[in-house]
Amino acid sequence: MRLATLTFGAGDRNVLLLHGITSNAAGWWRVGEDLAADGWRVVAPDLRGHGDTGPAPSYLFVDHADDVFALGDHWDAVLGHSMGGAIATVAAFARPGWTDGLILQDPAIVMPSDVDEAIRWLLDDYQRPITAERLAVESPRWDRGDAEAKAAALLSAPPEMVEETIRVNWPWMLLEEVAALAVPTVIIGSDPATGGLLPVTIGRWLAEANPLIFYETIPGSSHSAHRDSDAYETYRKTLTEGLALLPTLR
Repeated sequence: MRLATLTFGAGDRNVLLLHGITSNAAGWWRVGEDLAADGWRVVAPDLRGHGDTGPAPSYLFVDHADDVFALGDHWDAVLGHSMGGAIATVAAFARPGWTDGLILQDPAIVMPSDVDEAIRWLLDDYQRPITAERLAVESPRWDRGDAEAKAAALLSAPPEMVEETIRVNWPWMLLEEVAALAVPTVIIGSDPATGGLLPVTIGRWLAEANPLIFYETIPGSSHSAHRDSDAYETYRKTLTEGLALLPTLR
């Protein structure tokens, strides 16, 4: 599919940002602006079924990967959050030359064993009014801009698409693909005590299994660490250091 995109900056280094399920490109507003200020050209697409891209006949990870391949053959780095991390993994596993390095931010590379439990968890946001006001109250760490962006993203991401995405990619298990990645990869885990998705034991195991992988966590961070206003500077520092680390992992 032809993906709708946002672009920040016009630097010499190119980075692709892939959002998570029920989010969209606009959710990267702060990260995109900061990376652009650091000299990056940032491209953030609305993945199929999300934002302005619209619905698709399939939501398989391989089809998502084909979409992002169409955005360019080579990136200096790709940052994937949550489901975006799963898509980045599938893409880089299939085409190692697609990017010089990956940043996987609390990636959704393994999901709970019960498919219906995963669907209920992801559809919880649709059980209440989808407004920026409600999201701001439920996520007090977020900037108002994040609440507004997430509300708009939810309204453009039908729950039917969310359920279909889970079911067609089940079992949601990409540990073997991550462990076999042939490109430098930094995994930034979120704190399990405050909503982190990737277990610390798995992150450490992946770093031990593959010398191209570096793993660290941000203490106190939520699953969406780029939205934690009270810890955003720590997130930004970790991301900047991760991008700088990628060439050394080669």
